[in-house]
Amino acid sequence: MELRMLIFVSLVVLAVLTKLFWRRAYIFAKPLPVIFIIVNAFASTTRIETYWFAAISFGLAGDILLLHPRGFVAGLLSFLFGHIFYIFAFNREGGGWYQDIPISLAIFLGVLLLVYYLVRHLVKTRQKKYILPVFVYTVVSGLFLLSSMHNPIQSAAVIGAFFFCFSDFLLGFHKFVRPIWYVQAAVSITYYMAQWLLALHFGYIR
Repeated sequence: MELRMLIFVSLVVLAVLTKLFWRRAYIFAKPLPVIFIIVNAFASTTRIETYWFAAISFGLAGDILLLHPRGFVAGLLSFLFGHIFYIFAFNREGGGWYQDIPISLAIFLGVLLLVYYLVRHLVKTRQKKYILPVFVYTVVSGLFLLSSMHNPIQSAAVIGAFFFCFSDFLLGFHKFVRPIWYVQAAVSITYYMAQWLLALHFGYIR
């Protein structure tokens, strides 16, 4: 586990540094952490949970699509499908939707605030074509986080889902509100952490 974690952290650092300082190399470095997780999954077990594998595979596809200047919507769609498959995976293990009213309401209000914040900037910057994709994606992200709540709040599942949603928000902030180099780094770090923690939760990191 320690060696795998060290290799994974090294790949994440490589991806972040190339993203900031060497864009040509970033094309090759960006997918490596997720590929490493997938390879570990197949090395750890002979039976891969279909929903989890579909979720992380769509994440990998989204990574690659976002490398293209015109691949934002396609990448967003790929990550959207990834979130949906994570929802299926969580619901399968939890036996259905999480039904705690206060937490569900808090997530719902959080989604509304995020949608309002991002849509306001989309209107302000005349990027109205992104309003519907951002709205749908944010709602599904909220459902993704909600579906993880069958697990304890401090579990890898909930923390991983939270980091994924936070990474999504940072990506939207960087693209639609204010592009900042350290936000770029934070998008990658929180995303890779999310994928690692979710793989840990589903038993593919040992």
